[in-house]
Amino acid sequence: MNSTKEKLCISFSGGRTSAVMTKLCVEQYSGTHDIVITFANTGCEHENTLKFVDQCDKHFGWGVVWLEAVVQPNKGDGIRHKIVNFNTASRKGEPFEAYVAKYGLPGPTHPQCTSRLKEEVMDSYRHRELGWKRGTYLTAIGIRSDEADRMSEKRIEKKFVYPLVQAGWTKEDVKQECKRWPFDLDIKGEHYGNCVWCWKKSLRKLLTLAQEDESVFDFPKYLEEKYQNVRERDGERGGVFNIFRKDMSTKDIIQMSKEVKFTPYKDSTQAHLFSFADYNVTLDTGSACGDSCEVGAD
Repeated sequence: MNSTKEKLCISFSGGRTSAVMTKLCVEQYSGTHDIVITFANTGCEHENTLKFVDQCDKHFGWGVVWLEAVVQPNKGDGIRHKIVNFNTASRKGEPFEAYVAKYGLPGPTHPQCTSRLKEEVMDSYRHRELGWKRGTYLTAIGIRSDEADRMSEKRIEKKFVYPLVQAGWTKEDVKQECKRWPFDLDIKGEHYGNCVWCWKKSLRKLLTLAQEDESVFDFPKYLEEKYQNVRERDGERGGVFNIFRKDMSTKDIIQMSKEVKFTPYKDSTQAHLFSFADYNVTLDTGSACGDSCEVGAD
């Protein structure tokens, strides 16, 4: 790569917003920047997210680098990476389980899954494969202007940039752009993307998922049963931990979905079915986690 150009890493999460951001960045900056586009797979991504990344890559000719975490078992050894592709990418959560086995279950008090499985993985690739040193490149992240509150508080020191925020693009703008493409991200409602059972989602989304397809929670249930006592805190391990907010377990989520009356989550295309009166602080607290999970979100 031409070292005289400014370096730009595009973090393609696999969602529509991220895809549109990637397209615009390539169109605008390919002549002035050395660009690398990376997608970090946790092994828990929705299958149609993987298909969407592959379709975008092939249709637009981006040359997306698919990455997965290689977790070093020894304490003090950081996350490494390996290069995969659509066919070889994990579908059974192997990178995620390796992370949990070392660092413990993710959750509100230990929100490291995105940083460990995405941000550090991409850092490893850029440093070891490209020779890019931290602080010498920008990282473009797909967050829109209508969700600017999701931008990282450390964005300046980490050199994160948000092209769609700067350009004023909203969710409707992204939807209109994607309608022009011959393919789309085929996910059954926003509550199914991206890592389907993600603890960052609102309780309403999780309860809706549990009602519609309880098997969604098979993997986090397995993680809780096997790694509930694993958690690094000040160099020591101990205690019993669960994944979800208010120390709820996967079993709690499933049981609650069967016993509590609530209005199921409806995404923006079905907003008329969900009134303001249905809003509940307990049920609707959560991130804007929709069809993707962006770096810097931890």
